[in-house]
Amino acid sequence: MRRYRPFAQVRAVGGPYVDQVVSEFHALPPEAAALPRYEEARRVADNKAHIDWQQLFTLELWVLQMMPLPQLEARAASLIQWSVPTTSECPKPSHADYEAALRGWAVNRLTECQWAFRKSLLREQESWRLRRRMNETLLVVSVLAVIFGTAAALLGWNGLALVAGVAWLGVAGGYASVSRRVQMAGLKRPAAPHEGMALGDLCALDVGQDSIVQGMLLGGLFAVIGMFILASGLIDTVFSPALIGALLPHFGGPADMAEQGYLGWLAPTVSKDVARLAVWSFLFGFTERLIPDVLDRFSGRFMQATKDKPDTRRKSS
Repeated sequence: MRRYRPFAQVRAVGGPYVDQVVSEFHALPPEAAALPRYEEARRVADNKAHIDWQQLFTLELWVLQMMPLPQLEARAASLIQWSVPTTSECPKPSHADYEAALRGWAVNRLTECQWAFRKSLLREQESWRLRRRMNETLLVVSVLAVIFGTAAALLGWNGLALVAGVAWLGVAGGYASVSRRVQMAGLKRPAAPHEGMALGDLCALDVGQDSIVQGMLLGGLFAVIGMFILASGLIDTVFSPALIGALLPHFGGPADMAEQGYLGWLAPTVSKDVARLAVWSFLFGFTERLIPDVLDRFSGRFMQATKDKPDTRRKSS
């Protein structure tokens, strides 16, 4: 598994950005050499092949502060076109201290744009760390499922081998569900709750990784529970016979149960039922609330039946 490489990422996705900032530095007039930060900016610009994001953002702000008025006006015009929302207006030439006001506005505007870009980078990094954690979990579960399933098959415990496959499909369903939600996440400013992902959501990506991995493992557990619910016939009390016959797998295996080994009754009846069981096992992990909702309906019916049952002890007394 390769490491997260911020330096390589600067050149891979931010190469034109680096070239633009460095070219703006070299376009400064000769008299800019006497300004503060010029020598520091020159060292960063000369080392552009190994620049990181923090150095790039800092260099861009330094260059903006050293620009002469004509270059500053051109840069401010480009900043106006950025899609990042702003609450301040660009100063007009009629302003009493136009150059200072324009420079301050441009610095603030550039800081806002960099802040939005930094959040994009942070989200990408946190998403990468989350994907790595999920991939490692799926790999470990896959290895364990292969080892357990192979050992069970060699011992003739075909039912337990089927359980291992169902559990893996449930974990894979949880993996797909989480990956889809992470991919759909957007970005937003802290004060704009309807524009995508806020900084708090980015922090949740970091601190919530254990919960996400736990959700993947619960997907495997739900898939196994769902298989036993389907095989036991309890599902007949929840759904109609027509729906069960059309959508759900049927269990029991061939006529000779002895050939199926331990837990042979879990074997699907025909090959089509194997495909149905695979699809439902994946859905049990993908849809987090499916098995809990079914269990809630079971418990509700059980409580209702218990409530409706007459109390024979009271009558006998």
